[in-house]
Formats: sequence, C-alpha cells, structure tokens
Amino acid sequence: MSTRRVKIVLLCEDSQHEAFIRRFRKGMGYNTRELRVEKSPSGRGAADQYVRNTFPKELEAYRHRRHRAASALIAMVDADGNEVQGRISELKQECQSEGVLFRGPDETVAIAVPKRNIETWIHYLKAEQVNETDVYSKLDIERGCKPAVIKLLHLCKSTGLEEDARQRW
Repeated sequence: MSTRRVKIVLLCEDSQHEAFIRRFRKGMGYNTRELRVEKSPSGRGAADQYVRNTFPKELEAYRHRRHRAASALIAMVDADGNEVQGRISELKQECQSEGVLFRGPDETVAIAVPKRNIETWIHYLKAEQVNETDVYSKLDIERGCKPAVIKLLHLCKSTGLEEDARQRW
C-alpha cells in the first residue's frame, strides 16, 4: 500500500471556504487530492479563533514538510467586521506569541481574507451589488459557489479582477 503525501494544507473556518478553495484550485489545474483540510470543528467556538490558533502550528509543519516535497499552506479567515490587514496582523501576533516566525517572502504561504465574509465574494462574483458591511446569506449547499468560482477563474485567467474588487480585496 502506498501512502499519499499531502503537499498543500488548507486551514479555514468552514465547509464553504473549503468548497470555494477546492473548486478554485481545481480550475487552476491543481490536483485537489493533494489537499489536506483543517477546518474549525462545528459548534466549538469562534471559527476565526480556530484559524488564528492553528496557523502557527501549520506554518511550522509546512516548514518541516517543504524540504521533503513541494508544499504550500493556504489560510482563509473571514474579515468579519475587521480590516483585512488587521486579520493578517492577528495571525502574525499569534505566531509571535507562539515563538514562530511569520511567513517569509520565499515561503509558499497564502492568506485569503474575504471582506466581510466568503459570501460577500460569492455574491459579488455572481454580479450582485454588495458592500463590505452587510452580511450576505449563506448558500443552501457549499457547492453552490461553483458559478462564482468559474467567474473568478475567468477573471484570473483573462482580464484580472475589476478595479473595484482590487481596491477592496
């Protein structure tokens, strides 16, 4: 029996984050079987706190793993009522409190911070009018984000994000 080496770790708040990132990675041509997902356990406190608490451990694990195989870490946490840079600073502070250096420029560590939440991104990509303060409805099923991800893939592969999206995100 062979063991599969996980090369990419996705640290996220919930199943909607997972579905969005899985579909995006697949659309960009990456193998989604190489993805290990660490998401907040349902009903066990604030999901953003789970991501903050787990980030330093996953960053350290990534650093040990990357010398044996091409690896990456993707962290996704909603901004909620905070600023995007504020959420990134919280991750940095958590690393400092755990004695872990924050991500370096040569490391394959991505941090995605949807402002206000992932549903804002999804509704925006579905060509709806959105703002960063309203809370938008969750999808009935996580895979319902497929049309939004397809639009994002199209933008990434062709014209890029529109100016108003670049300014906010």
